[in-house]
Amino acid sequence: MWRLAAWLICAVAFAIHIGVEYFRFRSSLLTTAFHASVSVALGAFGIAAAANIRALTAGTGNQRLLALALVLWPILTGVPAFVVALVVAAGFAQMRRIQCASR
Repeated sequence: MWRLAAWLICAVAFAIHIGVEYFRFRSSLLTTAFHASVSVALGAFGIAAAANIRALTAGTGNQRLLALALVLWPILTGVPAFVVALVVAAGFAQMRRIQCASR
């Protein structure tokens, strides 16, 4: 249950980030997607760093794989986040165009 709640909170935070970036700051599609994906990548790096610290303090884990996670986790989460944010921002732009055309 906690894991599901964490995923839901992360998804809501991601959606809010995209919305604020696009509507409030009036960023372009690419800028919106870039900023949202960088925040996801930084979060993934933080989780990888925490895993490394935990492994060092507990004396467990494969240090080589954990060090590799510092590079791979941000890439593996940031790239899909960029694509999703770009699609969502493009959807927002399309909705804005339709709304303006109907006036």
